[in-house]
Amino acid sequence: MREQHTTIYGECRICGSRADHKIYRVKEMYFGTRQEFEYFECEKCQCLQIVEAPEDLGKFYGQKYYSFERPEMRMPPACGRIETRILDVGCGAGGWLMEQQAKGYVNLFGCDLFIDEDINYEPCIHIKKCTIHEMEGCFDFIRLKDSFEHMADPYETLVSIKRLLGQGGLCLISMPVFPNAAYDAFKEDWYEWDAPRHLFIHSVKSMQYLCGKAGLKIKNVEYNAGDLQFITSLLYREGIPYMEQDNDVIKKYFSPEELNKILELTEELNRNGYGDHAVFAIEKVCS
Repeated sequence: MREQHTTIYGECRICGSRADHKIYRVKEMYFGTRQEFEYFECEKCQCLQIVEAPEDLGKFYGQKYYSFERPEMRMPPACGRIETRILDVGCGAGGWLMEQQAKGYVNLFGCDLFIDEDINYEPCIHIKKCTIHEMEGCFDFIRLKDSFEHMADPYETLVSIKRLLGQGGLCLISMPVFPNAAYDAFKEDWYEWDAPRHLFIHSVKSMQYLCGKAGLKIKNVEYNAGDLQFITSLLYREGIPYMEQDNDVIKKYFSPEELNKILELTEELNRNGYGDHAVFAIEKVCS
């Protein structure tokens, strides 16, 4: 029997479908405030989206949110310069950019609206406190690692990606996706809701629609979910916030054999395109 949910009549902010959309009430569990937020599911494009985002979304991040931890300084190699121009959108404090500098890349840029101020790691890394729409230039590679789902304007973001992406360039968007097996098992306790920070949780359908509208195309989709889709979701169901889920807690709830089975199941789901996380390789449509 299909579960009964409250519905809300309205317009999907992705595909424009107007219908009675199913409502989910999801608790904030990263920090464990347990404040509830409403999301709805578009039956047409399958995108999950928050009904009303908080007016001050920044207060739901804070310096303890994982991406804002300052990385350790890494020196670039003594020889060799890779001139590829790279932009990391929603880069936090720039940990990944610093890894690229250590590999020899020298044209490294980032942007993140929720950092306190601009960050510069001389001589190669320059991060602006801004949205992608305020960035200028032409880039060979644009990366959005678990940031696209945080953006209130996904279509406009893709339009900016097209503007910034050089001819022959590639954009990788890595993010949670719906539908998936972890949602099927845990519903509102699925950890990738990450309410209220995740404003949209896209499907392949919704991404195909948005990319086509923005003049982009999806070259490939690779599922790369991790075992946290089940581990963290079960601990959320037990009422344990993400910030309290250390190795001791995990060992209390899962045996080594159970963890191995979860890992095997995760790998199988990824092969079958039903994990809860994927990477979209996106490029410009040839004119």
